[in-house]
Amino acid sequence: MNVTIDNLPDKLFNSINSTPIFDLHTHLFPPTHKSYFLLGFKNLLNYHYLIAELLIASNIDSSTFYSYNDDQKASLVWSELFVKRTPVSEACAGVLTILKQLNIEINNKSFALVCDEYDQKIHSDKNILELSNVSSLVMTNNPFDLDEWSLFNNNDWDKKIYFASLRLDDLILDYEESLKKAKDQTSGSEENNVIAYLEKCYLQSSPVYAAVSINIDTFNILLEDSTWKNILQWSQSKNLPLSLMLGAKRAVNKDFGLAGDGIGDINLKELSNLCNSFPKNKFLVTCLSLNDQHELTVLARKHPNLRIFGFWWFMNQPSIIKQILKMRIDMLGFSFIPQHSDARVSDQLIYKWTHFKKILYPVLLEYYQGLVDKNFLISEKIIQRDVHNLFSANAKNFLDIN
Repeated sequence: MNVTIDNLPDKLFNSINSTPIFDLHTHLFPPTHKSYFLLGFKNLLNYHYLIAELLIASNIDSSTFYSYNDDQKASLVWSELFVKRTPVSEACAGVLTILKQLNIEINNKSFALVCDEYDQKIHSDKNILELSNVSSLVMTNNPFDLDEWSLFNNNDWDKKIYFASLRLDDLILDYEESLKKAKDQTSGSEENNVIAYLEKCYLQSSPVYAAVSINIDTFNILLEDSTWKNILQWSQSKNLPLSLMLGAKRAVNKDFGLAGDGIGDINLKELSNLCNSFPKNKFLVTCLSLNDQHELTVLARKHPNLRIFGFWWFMNQPSIIKQILKMRIDMLGFSFIPQHSDARVSDQLIYKWTHFKKILYPVLLEYYQGLVDKNFLISEKIIQRDVHNLFSANAKNFLDIN
């Protein structure tokens, strides 16, 4: 059934809000992995985005803040950012969006009362997945953190919801220690202990991609280091994409802890070289700096084995997303993966996807209206297909997930 210029807005709105989402990149874990599963209002407030905002907005010293327990930290964040100041930042607005979705009124209520009401409404990840309409997601799994990796020693979690990935940053940050762990977890007699260990982890976890966060100082390792050449050859043999998260600079302010990371440089000419040097490998790519987005989009037009995904970290701001989303559509059509949540607390799935949908809707509406003006017939089926591709199929097809 073709849509008209009059009913197009409603058809698109309904499709965006009813289509299940496959979240390509998160830091979430299933509830049974208790030490790593984060849920609830206090965890939501103790998020490093909000901590960074607190530390630069107030006169609270970072060492003092980190000496507090989680309850004290959350209470302080609430007081400083939501009571003493107007919560207009994207991170603050996200918290308010979740509270609104849960029908929790906050005006004239104490922090303790808001916490109690929140805890009564959110009990498990199932609440969150239903509210966000996320049907499945990809975790970030570090095979060199053996306690975290112990998740895969158990089968008491839903592997149809929580997909694995292999986060390989430790091989760059501390190669010798990672090599030692690889030897300890294998027989130690293999010619290449790292590959032997990755093979073991692959068989244990069935990852949908490997991933690494790098910047201009470390990118050449992928092209020049023998271990990484072996990893790329191994991943190609597995048809396992490598996700490249480009441009983070760790510990810009080391006193801020996880909240102290910032933006570094990246030379995307090297990314193009990597795509050409390993044409049978697939690369998922996201860049942290606004300055790199146009060149990255051009490269995605030139390399079939490169797929752009999402708005990572400092890029995940509404004013930026709208601009770059339109540029990507102008240059790539719908052949990219528009968003991922990067959620560390399960509750964040609600606001990350709610906020993105509000940006996506008017952008898509403008393009569809433009097509109708040019006498191109838009049907409800076309809209549903496009939204399904953007929210799920583009990523799953690139990862070969059935």
